[in-house]
Amino acid sequence: MPIPQYPLSVLLTGATGFVGGTALSAFLERPDYLAGNVRLTVLVRGEARAAVLREKIGVEVLVADLADVDVVRAAAREADVILHTANADHPPSARAMLEGLKERYEKTGVQSVFIHSSGTGALTDNAKGQFASEKIYQDEDCTDIRAIPTSYVHRETDNMIMQASIDGYVRGYVVMPPLIYGRGTGLFSRTSVQIPALIRAALKLRQSIHVGPGLPLWNGVHVQDLVRLYFVLLDDALSRTPKAPTGSDCFYFCATDTYQWRELAGEIGRRLHAKGAIPTAEPRTLQPEEVQMALGEWSDFAYGSNSRSVAGKALSIGWTPAHPVGGTGLFDSIEAEYEAVLEEGADEKPKVHNDETDRAVGA
Repeated sequence: MPIPQYPLSVLLTGATGFVGGTALSAFLERPDYLAGNVRLTVLVRGEARAAVLREKIGVEVLVADLADVDVVRAAAREADVILHTANADHPPSARAMLEGLKERYEKTGVQSVFIHSSGTGALTDNAKGQFASEKIYQDEDCTDIRAIPTSYVHRETDNMIMQASIDGYVRGYVVMPPLIYGRGTGLFSRTSVQIPALIRAALKLRQSIHVGPGLPLWNGVHVQDLVRLYFVLLDDALSRTPKAPTGSDCFYFCATDTYQWRELAGEIGRRLHAKGAIPTAEPRTLQPEEVQMALGEWSDFAYGSNSRSVAGKALSIGWTPAHPVGGTGLFDSIEAEYEAVLEEGADEKPKVHNDETDRAVGA
């Protein structure tokens, strides 16, 4: 099956976000981009940010919202590669992209590459902080992933990309990061969601907190290591003999760190107390009347569930995270995350899941 050849036309969504901004800065450092072999277009909502990107970076900017599906479809028709980091739960835009790529394939016979940033929120349970699950998902065999209902968070878009890959008009890859930590390198948002939210909650409540007893287990990955995986997949897809599975096995985990929510709360408490930011190092349980103010209505889902996965295929195709599997990168990032929270404002509301996620979770 023919695959795209240089020069490449690349469409990047989410370039003003935490992950997408970091991906954009990584793109700008790639030899193929520096050599003029990549034409990079970024999809951006809002002319103000688009103007900044044009002025400071010089990339081609398409100003549109994901809901502008006709614009999105037309942009996809021109793309050899799509890196979609803007929203894991916006099926209309994903559908429009795939429709554009299908039209492109029918005209050229060339499979475009579609790398989609999803998440292990799709693996979560309803533990509400009460227990640690024994269930650990792996991606060498994606049967358990495919069995997760389409109605659950991320799954509708994930399954669209899987089906398009099975149909053969794209080489699709669904990357499922866990909690993402570390500082981003984009021009705009440089912080993620969960650790900054927990730090802000600790500052507001004067004590680090966890949901319920804090027993569930999650994983983490540094944003730079996540972006590194995108490019491992891209380079493999563009090679003469791609080895990274797509189709029904298009799902990729990238966990490096494992933590218990209570353990994370303890680390946040210890490190913030050492800085004099809170009066005690000991964490405590978040009280029901504090939920809305401290973490928002998604506290059970985002901070009290189990979501356990193992990076399998990514490592086998050459992904080498700078923060090694089994390391302490997540805990070691807390001080930098704290400084970022102070820069952004300790009273900022937590970045919670958007309305599309609200619709998708349903439970």
